[in-house]
Amino acid sequence: MNKFLVVFIIISTFSFKNNYAQTIDTTQVKWGVLPQKKLVPLFTADARAHRISIQRVLGNNSYLGSMGGIFPLIQVQKNKKVLQLCAAASTYLSLKRTGNHGSVENIDFFADVYLDAKITNYFLLRLGTGHTSQHLSDDAINKGAVFANYARDYHQLFGIYKNKKYDFFVYSGIVFNYNFKTVPGINISNTPIIQFGFEHTPIRFSKTQSVYYAADIKLRGELNYQNTHHFQLGYRLQKKNLKALRIACDYSAGLEERGQYYTGFRKFSSIGLYLEF
Repeated sequence: MNKFLVVFIIISTFSFKNNYAQTIDTTQVKWGVLPQKKLVPLFTADARAHRISIQRVLGNNSYLGSMGGIFPLIQVQKNKKVLQLCAAASTYLSLKRTGNHGSVENIDFFADVYLDAKITNYFLLRLGTGHTSQHLSDDAINKGAVFANYARDYHQLFGIYKNKKYDFFVYSGIVFNYNFKTVPGINISNTPIIQFGFEHTPIRFSKTQSVYYAADIKLRGELNYQNTHHFQLGYRLQKKNLKALRIACDYSAGLEERGQYYTGFRKFSSIGLYLEF
């Protein structure tokens, strides 16, 4: 009888310790380096999102390309709340073909640091700071294009709502250009860009394959809140960690995204391949 009592006490003690440890685990802060999964999905239709891409502009023998991505560095988690620090960088360029030759028109550089937060299963928050400088290429200058300085330093704040049940997310926020340099004599610092958009996936062939559509709209404070808008429809092959391959058709209209032509307007359609890491 005493032996059974001792065994019972030992088992009860271990059970209590295990239960106590599990309780502690739910309140402990967990740290991770180089997490595999990003918290915030890519803003799909944003023409300056950090990714690798190649687009053929329809009706015009030209291409748009980019090389870059978003790279999670550190993640901190307590219960269901998560913080993630990310670094991001991209280079965007446009290429025009003439006969059997091609010439680069512009080269735009972007670098960002993001602090992303998971507030609930539905709501996320993004704080960020970044820099972009955008240039004409030597090819364009040799053809007579006039170079103008274009550089922006900015902070940003975005809210994101995700709904897995209905397979969509929406976002909105502000990019505040606290230092904006372009044509000498014109000061457009301390001007905002208001940005919002969405992605919806109406058709899923499997957990990894789907058809989606997305939109992105920017209201440009430095140009009296005139807009730039992009729409995208495509096929996506995506993993759980948000890495994806997309084949999509795009429609873009409004103010130029390219800094060297930022006061101009452009309207075009394209078909492209996108890789997101």
